Amino acid sequence: MRFKKIMTLALAGALSASAFALTGCGGEKKLWQYYEDYFKIGCTMNYGTQAQYDDIAGEFNSMTCENEMKWEALEPTEGDFTFTVADDMVAFAKEHGMAVRGHCLAWHNPLSLPSWVFVEGEGAEATTASFEKIKERLVNHATAVVEHFGSDVYAWDVWNEMLTDSYTTDETDLYRIDSGWHNICGLNGDETPEEREAANEKIEELIVATFEAAREAAPADTKLFYNEYLTNNTYKVEKLLTMLDRLLEKGCEIDGVGIQCHYDINNFDSEMLDYVIKEIGKRGLEVQITEYDFSMYHYNNDTTLFYDEFTEDMSALQASCVGKLFEVCRNNKDIVTAVVQWGVADDDSYLFNMPVEGRQDWPYIFDAERQKKEAYYAIIDF
Repeated sequence: MRFKKIMTLALAGALSASAFALTGCGGEKKLWQYYEDYFKIGCTMNYGTQAQYDDIAGEFNSMTCENEMKWEALEPTEGDFTFTVADDMVAFAKEHGMAVRGHCLAWHNPLSLPSWVFVEGEGAEATTASFEKIKERLVNHATAVVEHFGSDVYAWDVWNEMLTDSYTTDETDLYRIDSGWHNICGLNGDETPEEREAANEKIEELIVATFEAAREAAPADTKLFYNEYLTNNTYKVEKLLTMLDRLLEKGCEIDGVGIQCHYDINNFDSEMLDYVIKEIGKRGLEVQITEYDFSMYHYNNDTTLFYDEFTEDMSALQASCVGKLFEVCRNNKDIVTAVVQWGVADDDSYLFNMPVEGRQDWPYIFDAERQKKEAYYAIIDF
């Protein structure tokens, strides 16, 4: 392990020297500059903490707001939009030379979706809103948000995480059943295949209508994406491809697919990622890796495990995984247009509280002191 550490430091020194020569001045080449001929290099940030990354923000040329552009943040009550926080984030991105990805216009998570979307009336008179009313609110929200940000946002995640995680091959078993969107369309978990198919059609009506509204409101060069997780699962991948075929057949104004890559250092299938990217590309769509990170823990099985420190073995495994992810993306540069880390540095991560509250993790390419890790150098070693 001592030899490995020495070699890592040597590699870092060699790459730094190379960057000095390439720039012809004292400043090192930034991460995004290594990928100018490939795709955008991005990160996500949160309001109130972005300033602490002022020193490394310039490593990226794309920024996603983790929560500040979600429905609850922008329209907490119907028709009452509040853009101040998101506008500040956009200004920060511009100041640091980062384009902005919009995330996301529609999602099922109750923490980001206000309850009024599904309600008509108030108090004792309140009832579940009709499908048509919910569709109208969805279109109105998408239109207003996309119009507001205009050319400041180069791509939008229009819909986020609509597919089921179920391990079935039934082609009608596509969409999740645990959200207001799905329930209003008729999915609750006890449907026949015929009833599921009827519900699927209504869900896709909502999806297509939102993409259409976003397309009409956005500048011509803004790209519109569907974003999904668990794309290393064979069943989920086939459901994703089936959904894309159905949406394209309906004339959906979709430009690409966002692939979430929330992996751990012992569980990354680069061949599956390559397959998914190529299959999406065959359908004439772009791919953006919208949310990558590499945890030290297996998500479902390690809930009682706590590590005290980030070891050399962890660092080497993480670097190998990150290097392979970027290699796959480079090999598909005609399809992949952005690769975005879901976070910035190891001092702040959603993984500190998910799935185990208060557990330390080290998922990113910068450490807690915002120094470049072995994984950073794996990205530029090509």
